Amino acid sequence: MKEDAYGAVEIPDKFYFKIGEVSQLADVPPYVLRFWETEFKQIKPKRTEAGQRLYRKQDVLLILRIKKLLYDRKFSIEGARQQL
Repeated sequence: MKEDAYGAVEIPDKFYFKIGEVSQLADVPPYVLRFWETEFKQIKPKRTEAGQRLYRKQDVLLILRIKKLLYDRKFSIEGARQQL
């Protein structure tokens, strides 16, 4: 996970990210991202015809925010949902 001088994650400038890339950026395993998709309806990755998830930059930013709420601020899933 690449961070800038202030500890913020540097997100590459591109339209879509595969689940492996988002997993690296957020520093969580792909299964966690798939679980969060079921818990947070705001995460809606696009799907290819083969079913592969494609996340937009705004999805990545949301995932980083969810991670901060759950891991750093110790919110429950329900609490994080309400915070968003």
